[in-house]
Amino acid sequence: MRDRVMTVMVAGTETSASALAWTFHYLAAHPYTQQQLHTEVDTVLCGRIPTVADLPKLDVTRRVFTEVLRLRPPGWMTTRVTTTSTRLAGLTIPRRATVVVSPYVLHHDPSSFPDPERFDPDRWLPHNAQHVPRGAMIPFGAGTRKCIGDTLAMTEAALAIAHITSHWQLSSHPGHQVKAALRMTLGVGPLPMRPTPRRPLAP
Repeated sequence: MRDRVMTVMVAGTETSASALAWTFHYLAAHPYTQQQLHTEVDTVLCGRIPTVADLPKLDVTRRVFTEVLRLRPPGWMTTRVTTTSTRLAGLTIPRRATVVVSPYVLHHDPSSFPDPERFDPDRWLPHNAQHVPRGAMIPFGAGTRKCIGDTLAMTEAALAIAHITSHWQLSSHPGHQVKAALRMTLGVGPLPMRPTPRRPLAP
């Protein structure tokens, strides 16, 4: 139990921070989507602090974050060790070989995601998401080694985004070029932004 708790605390800090930073970067670069998000949080929250009970109503919020995880998955690369010799894509992989798996590469495959570099939260509308191939979207991994904090991460991110955007509009700093920072996680690097107070609808 201790190991599980430490995993969530350690692995769920920088990853969540990076994903949230990328979220606000993309929102600032897409004013129409940001306005949709503001309208949603104003309508659902009316200025109050969001709770877990609000999650089903925060559809735009969830789709925005899901699209950010597709474009900039914090866990952009992972490894697995084969337990037996196998063939994959015409290659023979011996037992105990280390195989590198990149969610980033998978998420940018045009056969699964048309125009993969485009930020489009509507990809995750039900009638569109049903066409995403199984295994094409794995920001938290998959199978028995899937991240144990996936539900927690999606929940805390949605609540954080809703709360922040309810009270603030973040805009990009003029002239600043965002560069990905490739480390253990896919960080955003320095990200100066300008916060402007908003006046959400009163409860």
